[in-house]
Amino acid sequence: MKRVFIVMGICFIVVSLPAGCTLVLAAAGGAVTAASVDPDCLSETTSDRSSCAPDFSGSGGAAISGRDPDSVPGPDPLATTAVQAAIDAVSRHGRYLAEGNGPVDFDCSGLTAFAWRAAGVSIVDYSYTQWNHTRRISRESLAPGDLVFWFGGDVHHVAIVVAVTGARVQIAEAANPDVGVRIRDLGDSWDQAYLTGYGRVIR
Repeated sequence: MKRVFIVMGICFIVVSLPAGCTLVLAAAGGAVTAASVDPDCLSETTSDRSSCAPDFSGSGGAAISGRDPDSVPGPDPLATTAVQAAIDAVSRHGRYLAEGNGPVDFDCSGLTAFAWRAAGVSIVDYSYTQWNHTRRISRESLAPGDLVFWFGGDVHHVAIVVAVTGARVQIAEAANPDVGVRIRDLGDSWDQAYLTGYGRVIR
């Protein structure tokens, strides 16, 4: 959700989301698992990354390495690339920033547009525009790369699905200035109150 800002004549409103974040992930059979990594390994200037593999000991997951398209399951190669880009974006420890388009700081639609742009698909970075650029699907049909929307006809918030494991759905989102950019499970009471629907990006 956007903070209270007026940019180019458009007003955005803040709604706080629950706290918490996951910064580095692993994929195994469609699941996403948290792990720890040395923050220096996320620096663009780090030249030797040989010791930068995340520690997933005891997590039951396998590390996602770089942008390996086989490491994140998706309904097609484009969705797989978009999901990997979203995961990489979260791992940069960025802030929520109104009108943020990355590669470190994002607002909600800036993150989803950034992810899909990495896959060669251009979607305008406004949540209500992205709603119109997606085909309506059911929750049961959700797959990595699909988008989730909140706040009714105004659709003021959007996130990207990064994993679906049975009934468990995990999303990457630029939540708000307090929480920042994160991965979380979909389906808490906030979602139940405000969720609008789901969309598959039209290629």
